[in-house]
Amino acid sequence: MKIINRYILEECKMPIIFGVSLFTFIFLIEIIVSLMENIIVKGISLIDVIRILSFYLPPILSQTIPMGVFLGIMITFSKFTRTSESTAMSSIGMDLKAILKPIVILAVGITLFIFFLQESIIPRSFKKLQEITLKIAYENPVFQLKERTLIDEMDNMSLYIDKIDHSTKDAKNILIIRKTKKDEFPTIILGRKAFWKNTAMVLQDADFYSFDENGKEKLRGEFKEKKIPLSAYFQEIEIKVKDIEALDIGTLLKDIKTKKGPEKIPYLVEINRKIAIPLSTIILTILGAVMSIGHHRSGKGASFGISLGVIFGYIVFLNVGMVMAYKGKVSPYIGVWTPNVVLSILTMILYRKKARGI
Repeated sequence: MKIINRYILEECKMPIIFGVSLFTFIFLIEIIVSLMENIIVKGISLIDVIRILSFYLPPILSQTIPMGVFLGIMITFSKFTRTSESTAMSSIGMDLKAILKPIVILAVGITLFIFFLQESIIPRSFKKLQEITLKIAYENPVFQLKERTLIDEMDNMSLYIDKIDHSTKDAKNILIIRKTKKDEFPTIILGRKAFWKNTAMVLQDADFYSFDENGKEKLRGEFKEKKIPLSAYFQEIEIKVKDIEALDIGTLLKDIKTKKGPEKIPYLVEINRKIAIPLSTIILTILGAVMSIGHHRSGKGASFGISLGVIFGYIVFLNVGMVMAYKGKVSPYIGVWTPNVVLSILTMILYRKKARGI
């Protein structure tokens, strides 16, 4: 039996790797497209983009591993049925429970690995992601500035740039409106050219104009070069991971103690989600096997289609439940755990049916 168990696990290996890789790539597409824009238009280096993607991987893997395992198991057990290997296993006295034993053990190990990702790797990855995006913002501040757009989000000034050369990171025809006291007119600065040094704009060949309380010009002048700090404006690239998703369960349990009423709901939803998704790996593993075994005409295409349907349904129900929980329509426990309960019931029904017929 040990030889057969090893054989089953060996046959599952490549299909599971394929499934996880496929779903991970699908989840990464949106991020890759966004980062490609940063490479082409905003001049961020390819190395930094690869590093950003590597820090996105752990939170994505925590969601795609159960999906990939499900697809891999379906492909493997469909192959066992087509080649009559499942019939051979049954003929030597292996019942469905014995056939499923090695993949259930595998699923438990994968579930523990997902918990390890969530509790140890993801918080660190999120921290590194924040650090690298902040580093990019400081080293390449021009990526957040837009041509011919008035930026009025700074504390003491508004900024307008007519033209930006992304290859040299130089700007041309700059307008700066220095804000002063509420009842006073601002100081106007017109620069012909500017370049970037750290998070500061260095204006060259600029004129400035200040006005009195009646709006009449009271002073004008010019300067060859002037450094204008903009560090308060620059922030990280938008991170497509919510802060709460990067917290481990222990931190969430600690933070929820300081919350009251509706403030607790997001934390309850996230705690339950971090438990429900890893545990779904075990359910999906058994479900994938019992759905595939015994269907002689089902090939990789059929397995792929069925797995997509099941995974799509699971994701939809989970997200709908989470949204309803966030809005207080249902309990966080009901909203998050209902998809797992439905999968468990379906798995038990199919298991009993296949156990009688194998």
